[in-house]
Amino acid sequence: MNRFVGRTEEIETLLQSFNAHKGTLNVIKGRRRIGKSTLIKELPARDSRVTLRYLTSPPPKKTLTDEQERAAYAEQVKREFDLPYKPPHESWSALIYFIVSQCSHSHTILAIDEVNWLARKSPTPIEHVLWEVWERECAHKANFMMILSGSLASWMEKNIIASEGFVGRISVNMVLRELPLNNVLELFGSAHKKLPKRDIIKLLCAFGGVPLYLNHIDPNLTAEDNLLKLAYKSTGAFNNEFNQMFNELFSNENKTYRAILEAVGNSASALTAREVAEKIEKHYTGRVNQALSDLCEVGFLKQEHTWNTRTTKSGRAAKFKIADNYTAFFFRSISKQNELAKRTGRETVPDNLASILGLQFENLVYNNTYFVLEKLRITDPIFVGGYFQNQTQRQKGCQIDLLIQTKHRLYVCECKMLAGKVQKSIIKDIKQKIARLTHDSSLAVCPVLIHANGVVNSVVEENYFNHIIDMSYALQP
Repeated sequence: MNRFVGRTEEIETLLQSFNAHKGTLNVIKGRRRIGKSTLIKELPARDSRVTLRYLTSPPPKKTLTDEQERAAYAEQVKREFDLPYKPPHESWSALIYFIVSQCSHSHTILAIDEVNWLARKSPTPIEHVLWEVWERECAHKANFMMILSGSLASWMEKNIIASEGFVGRISVNMVLRELPLNNVLELFGSAHKKLPKRDIIKLLCAFGGVPLYLNHIDPNLTAEDNLLKLAYKSTGAFNNEFNQMFNELFSNENKTYRAILEAVGNSASALTAREVAEKIEKHYTGRVNQALSDLCEVGFLKQEHTWNTRTTKSGRAAKFKIADNYTAFFFRSISKQNELAKRTGRETVPDNLASILGLQFENLVYNNTYFVLEKLRITDPIFVGGYFQNQTQRQKGCQIDLLIQTKHRLYVCECKMLAGKVQKSIIKDIKQKIARLTHDSSLAVCPVLIHANGVVNSVVEENYFNHIIDMSYALQP
């Protein structure tokens, strides 16, 4: 496939940030493979005035010296600007100043991708060099844009966004998320007609809306055959993708970050920060909290707070769940099947695939709540998110897949994707949850069923749910 779809709002935001009187500094963050580089490279196609100069950095290597990295980067600059010589690179400062001097055309975008990996061994931090060059050469450069892009959110936040030198200078601070469901069929083009929508939903439950992942899907194969080929075969594109991605993304904190995701991914329910620390056998310190924050920032984890429907304020208590579908799928299924394959020599689709995808479905809904809000005709929600209620002497414990509060209503949403149709027993389950839920009595409680594989007629005939939403319809552009 390999076509560019969606991201219209992001592209417009970036292009509209050009300033006729001064330079513009923008930041793009997001997990690896989410499409930051592709988005940047699409900008000239959307505005003929734009000249893009794109530079990127590979993950750091222990054996590579600072001098060797500068030489390699200078070679990249030579190719990008089509120079007959290698530019001066006796220092990072000299090289960055030279790069900016070559950006003379109006509406030039200088994109420094994976800036979090640039010049890691330099005695002078690269953020100091970038700040100096920005202040002296770029800040007053009319219709000039510099984009600093990176996958390591903690580094970006500390050294660029929250850095004293850059405060007040960043025009756009963008976090790139997964593609929404209404862009997916466009990614497949006319070939989407070969795949039933339910198969597409299954694959999205496994891989999420990551464009690079979706580009590997073969529309001529069933969802199960695609999963076998891409995830469960040792030669599959996603069989070892997690390990490769994390070795690149968290080179220094790899073990800690992986242990956290493994602990949360293998848990049947969300975990508090203290519970995470216990599971990874570390003392509960600020370092654990920082790691959890970093993983949330790049979209691998999501944090859910308690919510008070009376005061409409979040509580201090929080729990963490896997937000990234592929990461959850890796720990819940791929890694386990890999271990089984080592013992048996057989690479197969697991028998419990349907139940695993059912667990993943909640994440898919959570990442596409825009569709749920549209179906419920909600334009002014007060709260949208996963909900948990701790058990105390005065209340029972309760966990709700998706809770939406408006001024007068409380929508209690149950997300279900089963191998077959949703059965009538679902009504009893959600009644029990609502009975446990402590809430403002002035709010009308509206049960909502969200599914992707059909419901039996008796569920509809019972007329219990205020709304029954089929997520497969979210695929329509």
